[in-house]
Amino acid sequence: MNARAARARGSRGPQAPAFDFDESLLGDLTPGDAAAFERGLFEATEYTGLAIDEWPLGTGDTVDGCRITGATVGSWTLRGARIVESVLDGLDAPVVSAARSGLRDVEIRDSRFGSFEAFDTTWRGIRFTRCKLGFVNLRGAELLDVAFVDCTIDELDLLEATARRVAFPGTRVGALNVSGARLTDVDLRAAEVLEVVEMAGLRGATISREQLHLMAPALAELTGILVED
Repeated sequence: MNARAARARGSRGPQAPAFDFDESLLGDLTPGDAAAFERGLFEATEYTGLAIDEWPLGTGDTVDGCRITGATVGSWTLRGARIVESVLDGLDAPVVSAARSGLRDVEIRDSRFGSFEAFDTTWRGIRFTRCKLGFVNLRGAELLDVAFVDCTIDELDLLEATARRVAFPGTRVGALNVSGARLTDVDLRAAEVLEVVEMAGLRGATISREQLHLMAPALAELTGILVED
């Protein structure tokens, strides 16, 4: 079912989920250059202003305690890889292939992503801030303590995903697919959601009164209620 909830923005929204990650721990990092990046040195290292055609990471690879700032990546692959306790700031990546990867305690700021394929991933303590994302595929993902803050997402696919303590303060979502999703403490009150696919999948989410009003026709259709003047 496609149900439109045009510009459903709550007047009062929640704070983003709390995180344990302390970015100040990244204060003493080893400066890295393009050669070190190509060698795969991704532990306690800082990279700034790189232009990379491909960033291939695979099963067994880990980015641990790094800061990557102002990087342009033509194609980023991290299937089966892990990113932990790291900051990505100002990253531009048109294509991201991150299926079955794992992210823990990661801050992603002021970045742009086109197609972001991240199905069957595990995210713990992840915050996107002021990011622009195209199609985000989180089908079958496990999300815990995740926030999208002041972001723009064209399409977010949470089909069969499990999400707990997830919030979208100040974020605009063009289309949200929650078919078969299992949501717990997912707060949409401060989000602007233009379209919801499979309204029944919102069970376990919190919405505002304004959003409820806008979604009422679709909810009535879902429950078989006939509304007539």
